[in-house]
Amino acid sequence: MQSRVLAILIAVVLALVATVAMVVYVNGADRRAVADQQPVWVFVAKEPIKAGTSGEDAQNGDMIERREVARSSAVAGAVRSPEQLKGRFAAVDIVQGEQLLLKRWVGSADVAGRRLLPIPEHYQALSIGLDLQRQVAGFVTPGDRVSMLVTRPRGDAGEETELLLQNVPVLAVGTTALANAASQGGGRVNQGKGSTTVTAVTLAIKEKHVKYVVHAVEQGSIYLTLMPPNAQPVDRGSRGVGDANDIPQELE
Repeated sequence: MQSRVLAILIAVVLALVATVAMVVYVNGADRRAVADQQPVWVFVAKEPIKAGTSGEDAQNGDMIERREVARSSAVAGAVRSPEQLKGRFAAVDIVQGEQLLLKRWVGSADVAGRRLLPIPEHYQALSIGLDLQRQVAGFVTPGDRVSMLVTRPRGDAGEETELLLQNVPVLAVGTTALANAASQGGGRVNQGKGSTTVTAVTLAIKEKHVKYVVHAVEQGSIYLTLMPPNAQPVDRGSRGVGDANDIPQELE
């Protein structure tokens, strides 16, 4: 009886040893397989990243994570260090789980060239150089809406000021676009009192109005006024008299 119990115990122990050995072997084989593929660290998107998002915002917003993959699975040009994303912006929308590719992150100087300006359909982006005083002391920011006034000569009548357009969307100020406003201090122009520095303010202008705005800029002096949220159009007032290049009533 004792020998039979002893045989059973020995069989159980041998079975346990065999099981442990098998687990160790399998785990070791997995590790060897990964080691043979030379694992590397890459960065992937934890969630969708919109075009125009800065590398700093992507990191601070926990939008990316570091992940170990086999070298054979790493995409050529993959981001290997967060330092590579500093001062860069997503040039396209990046989907969740996608490996970050350095070529998809561009410098601030390339933002406009990469079509990151959110231009509405049937509009065109138009930049106007304005000094501090003419852009509400630098408080015009991407995402605001402004009204545009023009002062220009009227023949023998001297100069006349009139309201040109209302509720015009601001796309960018300087090189700070709407998509990056939060990450770049709201896009405000950092100019001191009395500054005569000219800064480009980029506006979304309806296609049919672009030539009239360009004419007004070339022939007169432009001022911008900030509009409150959900502002309603105001009375344009007296149109005065003008020549053949006058702004037509259809702009109202």
